[in-house]
Amino acid sequence: MTPEELCTILSQLFQPDTQVVKQATETLKVYFKQVEALENLLLLMSQNPDQQVRQISCVYLRKIITRLWPNLNADQQLATKNLLLTRFKEEPVTLVKKNIADVIGNLGKILIPNKEWNELFQFIFTSTQ
Repeated sequence: MTPEELCTILSQLFQPDTQVVKQATETLKVYFKQVEALENLLLLMSQNPDQQVRQISCVYLRKIITRLWPNLNADQQLATKNLLLTRFKEEPVTLVKKNIADVIGNLGKILIPNKEWNELFQFIFTSTQ
């Protein structure tokens, strides 16, 4: 599935037609088992101009990131961590920013105990000064 196709399906979740929402949800359940879903959600979260799409991308990212994280190689993991911190810093919409923080929190639950996200502490320290 391309990022554009995923965006279309995510947009269907906001339709008033319950059948459309139900079909979109079923499609997403299957798709969110693939690593490609994580990559495309990150892309939509970071680049989509529609606030609703960025927000719903974060909601689903929060749900799948810890399950799919081990499937990413080291470079992808580093890029993902950096992207999340950058988007948190740059996101202009408070609600989307809160959702990005939720994703960071879920990922932090598995990385912080293993001391695998030192950049997060550096980010927090420099952001509070």
